Amino acid sequence: MSLPRQLLKSGADIWEVAISKVSLTRFISALSEAEDLLESAPPLVDIGKAIGLDRPSVVEDFTAERLLMSRNGGLLGELFGWLPALNKSPTAETAHHVCPIGRACRVAVVPFVWRTQGILQAEASWDSRTKSFWRLVKEQGIVGGITVPIHMPLSRVGAVGWLSIGREVDLDGILARYSNELRLAAHLFMGHVYRERPDTTTLPQRAVLTERELECLTWVALGKTDSEIGELIGRSPSTARFHVESAVEKLGVNNRTRAAAVACQIGMIRALA
Repeated sequence: MSLPRQLLKSGADIWEVAISKVSLTRFISALSEAEDLLESAPPLVDIGKAIGLDRPSVVEDFTAERLLMSRNGGLLGELFGWLPALNKSPTAETAHHVCPIGRACRVAVVPFVWRTQGILQAEASWDSRTKSFWRLVKEQGIVGGITVPIHMPLSRVGAVGWLSIGREVDLDGILARYSNELRLAAHLFMGHVYRERPDTTTLPQRAVLTERELECLTWVALGKTDSEIGELIGRSPSTARFHVESAVEKLGVNNRTRAAAVACQIGMIRALA
């Protein structure tokens, strides 16, 4: 149940007075000076507490097969000690593949606000995994949050955010006040993540696609299915799929969308019209 509009306005006014006196400089400096991922986690938590948000949330790569923390294989959420029920959920390691926040991060470059209730209202178009995960999010009391998209080379997209748990806060007001600081903090923290994690998305130095593989991957970039590609090249859908999968393997990525994005970024696919 949403709070009355007058109460929300009153709470927002009080919160604006509180956050106007907060400086994030020392926390950002601590992030900059941290030597590894473990040292960079506490300042990220402190930033959330300073602006009235409860816990950080980090996805290092929305296209990864599963979410990892670093060398020990734990989820990044465990680094902050948050939401153990979500971390143990069967869908926790793969929900990022279909998460609406992840979809938004792929097309956004600035921090944005999201609210759980708004996401749940769109659940009719989701698959069972996403519905299950976001219902659990609601059960855990997550009201909403602020997310900073992180775009990295070779089409990697991650995110750093802060969540509000169990209470309404003026997310829009917090974002308006701290957008630049949150962007800087997010990029500093993600730098530690990418430095510590083995980079499995580096392009093989001698990745060479055949003419047919490149042709099929170009059609993938234009949104064509295997059946449509097969018709375009005068072959069967299975043959088209074979060439696409071969290109995916050579480029060292885990799906055709990522392969097409990487091929575009490094200039293999030059014209898409």
